[in-house]
Amino acid sequence: MGGPGGSADEHAKRLMDQAGAWAAGAEGERRVAAALDGLPAAWTVVHDRLLRPGRSEANLDHVVVGPGGVLLVDAKNRAGRVTEHDGGLFQHRVRDGRRETVSLAGELKKVHGMAAYMAAESDLAVTPVICLAGSQEGEFGAPRMVRGVWVVPLSALNGWIGYRPALLRPEEVASAVTRVLTDFPSTTTDPDLLSAMGKAAEAGHARQRSGRGGRPPRSSAHHAAGPGRSGPRPRKHGAMRTLGSLLALMAATALFLGVLERLPSLVPAGPERSADGDSSTITPSGTSSTTGARVATATKRPVAPTKPAGDTKKPAQTKVTARAAVPKPLGPPDCATATASQIKAIIKRSVQPVAVSTGCAWGTRLDDESTVLVTIVMTPDHAPYDTALATSAKQRRVVFGTSLDSTFLPATKASVARGRPVTRGSSGIKARADTVVVVSTRKLGISDDRGRQLAVAIAAAANFGG
Repeated sequence: MGGPGGSADEHAKRLMDQAGAWAAGAEGERRVAAALDGLPAAWTVVHDRLLRPGRSEANLDHVVVGPGGVLLVDAKNRAGRVTEHDGGLFQHRVRDGRRETVSLAGELKKVHGMAAYMAAESDLAVTPVICLAGSQEGEFGAPRMVRGVWVVPLSALNGWIGYRPALLRPEEVASAVTRVLTDFPSTTTDPDLLSAMGKAAEAGHARQRSGRGGRPPRSSAHHAAGPGRSGPRPRKHGAMRTLGSLLALMAATALFLGVLERLPSLVPAGPERSADGDSSTITPSGTSSTTGARVATATKRPVAPTKPAGDTKKPAQTKVTARAAVPKPLGPPDCATATASQIKAIIKRSVQPVAVSTGCAWGTRLDDESTVLVTIVMTPDHAPYDTALATSAKQRRVVFGTSLDSTFLPATKASVARGRPVTRGSSGIKARADTVVVVSTRKLGISDDRGRQLAVAIAAAANFGG
């Protein structure tokens, strides 16, 4: 039998645990926000946004938009160590004097789902990121992808973001920031406006369902027949339904126009171009106190006065100085030195090219990422925390490891740093860039050793003639 007050003590303990978790979460978000504040002015950072305004209180900790794309950063201030093992993420902690290991698979699934929802709502590619902000975050090691989510220690966050390949042009960054600000408003937005946005979104989704000929989802709470009723509730009159949707749409439009009015102070101005094609100078000008978004202003190049029509004097010849060429980022078509026919000859499978955001990929179906068997990513340099490429540079060899393919199945990875040998001997090939090859061993039905052999052969094909 339980002692007096036992159930109350248990309830109090649960409440204290929940309060502690909320406090730790808030502290983790503050730490991540402070780190993100150190990003260059080309990046815009907003905090505490609503995922489904007017419909849910689910919030987005941090959204980062810049040349490297749109990132959803979820802060995790976990006690103890966090490790990755066999494609899973685990927390190791001491609780009530006992050591225990907790799977964080649910956290990975939640963040991945939130990023997928953001992408569907905004038509933007969103990269899900979990940032480890606990006291032992540095013990996790190099950032890596776990089940489709990047897991990055706080101490490596800004460096990892800075080393991401450029995916968006300045004007595309400005457009993406606008979508993020309008589609995912702050949690402090007026509740009436949030309610209007939620109704407008629901109406839009209903129109999309009806346009596809689909059937609206049934809800047990709203469509169950009550006492004295043999069927679903009668629908509202069409005119009233249309009027309600129109009012919700007008309210959402008013919110959007209000955001546009404040846009010059929220969105980094992209470089303006003069007639000769040169970009104007971008100078940082501070941070918005409302959204935390970085602001930049564009300073236009002065334009020379127009020469009078009556002046026939030949203009003086000006010496044109050639500007230094901007290094071309590696990637397609640079890694396409390895052709589909070469990949086919190496892995003994018919392959087609697959469009990917970085590097080159080949799969069994044209542009179907779920069929990818081989990926190659070539970059001019690597981040200091990329242990595989750093080891390759130091030890002058190919470094092997395990990875996951595009569908999160086991794969073999080979990494070789620029200038290091891919193959040796009299006809050896050296890497002309940092090269990472991933071969899907599970899909190919081969061993890890065979995967290593194929990865080296593919890396050699990608660097041949470099």
